[in-house]
Amino acid sequence: MESATLEALIQKGESYTVEFKVAPPRPGELAERLCGFANSRLGGVLMVGVADQTWEIVGVKSEANTLDVIIQACRLCKPPLTLTLPNQLQVVELQGKKVVLAHIPPNAGVLYQAGGSYWLRRGTYTSPMDTAEVSSFLYRQGQLQWEAQPVLEATLEDLDSDRVRAYLEHLADLTKRPPRINDYTELLLKLKCAVRVAGGEQAEPTVYPTNAGLLLFGYAPRYLLTQAEVVATYYQDNSGVQRYTDRKTLVGTIPEQIDQVADVLRTWTPIGGRVEGFHRIDEPALPLESLREAVVNAVVHRDYSLAGTAVRIFYYPNRVEIHNPGVLPGNLSLERLRQGEAPSLPRNPILVSVLKDMPGGYMERVGSGIRFMINQMLDMKLPEPEFREQDEFVVTFYKAQTATPTNGVSQSELPRDLRRAGLAAAPQSAIEMVGPGERRAMAMQFVRENGAITHKQYRALTGVAETTAIRDLDGLVANGSLRKVGSGPGRKYVQ
Repeated sequence: MESATLEALIQKGESYTVEFKVAPPRPGELAERLCGFANSRLGGVLMVGVADQTWEIVGVKSEANTLDVIIQACRLCKPPLTLTLPNQLQVVELQGKKVVLAHIPPNAGVLYQAGGSYWLRRGTYTSPMDTAEVSSFLYRQGQLQWEAQPVLEATLEDLDSDRVRAYLEHLADLTKRPPRINDYTELLLKLKCAVRVAGGEQAEPTVYPTNAGLLLFGYAPRYLLTQAEVVATYYQDNSGVQRYTDRKTLVGTIPEQIDQVADVLRTWTPIGGRVEGFHRIDEPALPLESLREAVVNAVVHRDYSLAGTAVRIFYYPNRVEIHNPGVLPGNLSLERLRQGEAPSLPRNPILVSVLKDMPGGYMERVGSGIRFMINQMLDMKLPEPEFREQDEFVVTFYKAQTATPTNGVSQSELPRDLRRAGLAAAPQSAIEMVGPGERRAMAMQFVRENGAITHKQYRALTGVAETTAIRDLDGLVANGSLRKVGSGPGRKYVQ
């Protein structure tokens, strides 16, 4: 890191990704700080030789001793945290003084602990993770299988035997052999769509459906799993400021959801015609098979442990966005995804395994779906699908070559601090006052590119007063464009 860049970073003070230490603390305490950064999605940088209260550069007395303490702290983390010289451990001279930097990379799927606790960086503090946070982390990384958990409120009678029979018959057709298991309960147990749960000392174990069993074979999964749904919304404007024209909440088993969404997207997608020779060829504005593939990926690979969430589809005149709850597992990056590399350990392996043998061809492109979507878009001379993470996974299909909404505001037109997430209010002179429609379009563009917006960010973006910001954002909630998360000063607005 260059000196000028480092000094500019210090002048912004401590943050979610930056911590100052005037001198190296004891290794045990430092290990907690390192784990806090290592367990976060963004990682961070620890600077030793900078006062945390005044941000004054004081330097370290001994760079060798400081490096030694950091290395000891890394060894106290479980599993040990590896930081290498000179890329992740650096000694930098600032204002004639030595500052030691420890660059902790973003979390890659490993949960670190120190002193018997798992730690997480929260704002400018590091504190232990509670049980729910640890479970959420493990579910997100696929180390705990939500799909294999029993649903104790359900019984096997909540599973549709006709669907199980259809699966068994299709499997026999695929293998060209008669089924080896004819007992439905044993089949469900083998598929991990059911599980035996021990009773009391004298009671026999009871067989319960698992979450996967309900999602694949249930009569009405959403009654017990409220997150088992897809919400599709159709807008007539590119920014989503106007009230939606149509909205569908699609429920049922995973195959039913996929089929319903495919029908809705087929209805909403306009068909255009072109002439080749003496023949007219009709083509949809977007490749429907690619949209279906993206929906399959969303409902199969989403993080179902996030209660109260749903797969959400936003259909605009110039694009379609598919929002998938959860982020990519730690062993998969956006770059690997674009290259068509499937994760070695999918988040929901039971769903993948069973669905690929179900009639309907839902998982026929396992490991190649992303490349299929890209190729189909390019074949139609359309932009490649856009993949991004913003506390959820989003795939966007553009109908035109221009990715910026025509009545929105380009990200490049915003002040630099707002492009980074709008955490600092821009001067009033930085943004020209605009009408409510344009302001809301700016807000929607900001949410699409940053995942959420707060009152403070909206005021910085538009230059309006607090009361106007509340009125504008609540208006977007009222017309279905945004939803409110949280309360008080920390509340934010998301799609």
